[in-house]
Amino acid sequence: MNQTSKLYFPCVGLTAALLLGLAGCGGGSSGSPSTSTAIDGAGVFPAGLAVASPVGMEAGSVTLAQASPAVRLQALALALFQGDLATAKQLASRLIPVGDAQAAASRSPRYMKSANAVNALLTGASTPRTGVGFNADKFLKTPINAGCYGPTVLYQGHPDWVAGVPAKDGTLPSGDVGIWTAVDTATDWVCAAAQLDARMDGVALRSNTSLMTLASLINVANTAGKSLPAVGATVDLKTEMNVAFSPDVTFTAATISQPVAGSYSYSVAFSFTHGSGTRNAEIRLSHAPGASKSEYSGLLTYAVTRGGSDLQNCNGKALGTVDVGTLKYTRTAKTAMTLVHREGNYCGVGTATPLATSYATFSSDGQLDPAGKWIVSKGWANNFNRFGAVYDPTTLKGDYTFGWQAGYEDSNSRVFNIGLNYNATTEARDGEAYFGYGDDIASSTGTIKGFICNWAGPSSSHTLKDFFQRQNISFNDATGKWRPSLEAASSSNITYAPTNACTSAGGAFYYDKNAGSVTPASLVDELAVTPNPSVVVDLADRVFGPTTYATIPLAIAGRGVIVPGY
Repeated sequence: MNQTSKLYFPCVGLTAALLLGLAGCGGGSSGSPSTSTAIDGAGVFPAGLAVASPVGMEAGSVTLAQASPAVRLQALALALFQGDLATAKQLASRLIPVGDAQAAASRSPRYMKSANAVNALLTGASTPRTGVGFNADKFLKTPINAGCYGPTVLYQGHPDWVAGVPAKDGTLPSGDVGIWTAVDTATDWVCAAAQLDARMDGVALRSNTSLMTLASLINVANTAGKSLPAVGATVDLKTEMNVAFSPDVTFTAATISQPVAGSYSYSVAFSFTHGSGTRNAEIRLSHAPGASKSEYSGLLTYAVTRGGSDLQNCNGKALGTVDVGTLKYTRTAKTAMTLVHREGNYCGVGTATPLATSYATFSSDGQLDPAGKWIVSKGWANNFNRFGAVYDPTTLKGDYTFGWQAGYEDSNSRVFNIGLNYNATTEARDGEAYFGYGDDIASSTGTIKGFICNWAGPSSSHTLKDFFQRQNISFNDATGKWRPSLEAASSSNITYAPTNACTSAGGAFYYDKNAGSVTPASLVDELAVTPNPSVVVDLADRVFGPTTYATIPLAIAGRGVIVPGY
């Protein structure tokens, strides 16, 4: 059964799905708005767009043989929405009971759930109160690491120690040792997938909640019987949005405009309460429809204040922080999407307006500029994240890169590259993920340049070695987990010693090899092994098959991943 049989329904209303068919569900041939009062959201808004970890999966489909006729008709609506006429024809002929062979795989990408939530708002199948489900956590979630990635590591007798601090015996700080164990204990996922999912959760929530909030403008406009604005005009929807979102959110601005013929701008500004404080947010979208509803491009910009509970590098610089992000998107066909997402955490109390440009700097194309680091009174000081993707939005098959830098004074970005496959016949998903270090986030191209084995230990060196970490991953639909392919140790090349040489002679040097997977952390099990074994490098390098590549980026490209720009 192919991907289109998964039962996530962007056009949930049964009658609407059957009446609108291809036109109302995004498969029509025109990107122009309807001449009637009702706004055709898929024609003027990026229907089918979302930001999500490419390995994020959701349960929630059903066996068609067990479904009611209404559910089968919704499956038909989904096939129409995705433009899959072959599947639609099959489903239309099977509105009588369907055999178990028509059962869909039990899980689908989280991306689709997020995109469908936007589409449901555009079609009126959900309301802003239920569809957006607004709460502060969706805007304020902070990035975290999976337990298998970068745990604190106890060590004793470090061979690179000469004098001073860090001491000969001590603890390597969190976040600095890359993929440390092959599988994450908390999730039972292969570590590369667990870490990518964890790091992207916050940026995805902010991006998708922003898109859903703007899609609500079309929803309330249709409810109020308002049409799209004429060229050069603006429709004010502040009153309608305040009614729709009350009492959670107070809007001070909410508009749709058409600055030039065929291009649309959406803008909201609002405040909400979190804890004992008020948080401010601004979201803008410039959207250009293409020749069909599967062709469009645009730029989303959002900014939201966090308050002063976690100042990190902003301590002493400002009383609060502001998250600012941009999402540049281009869809050239139903199966071809390119995304560039950037987000930084900026020093500032968050009361200035306009919010985004008061605290962040932008490139000439409107994207957030990662070079805009903290200088005197403006810039990002904490996490900066960059995400690039070239993929099929109907299956998530494609190439991805995600990089981040924890502080503006760090020397290197931490980078994941991942290539994902999807078998349309078996619905199997697998891929290969790579982790390593890249250039400073301001100049990084999304490529892994090498590996740093001793980031913060005694006499640490940030000179890049010709290594990177690799994990071959497969999705187990029965358990809902990404696992090492074939459950084999050979699926991972992640082992090294946290020294400048990446190796250890053993002897008096001990370190916590299972950190992050055993609580409490200790060296008891390592100290019990006599003699203390040496550790050699088991990382991927410039050699793949019969070829020795000139650089690490070329070696990763030789393995089949074309790193997207970000």
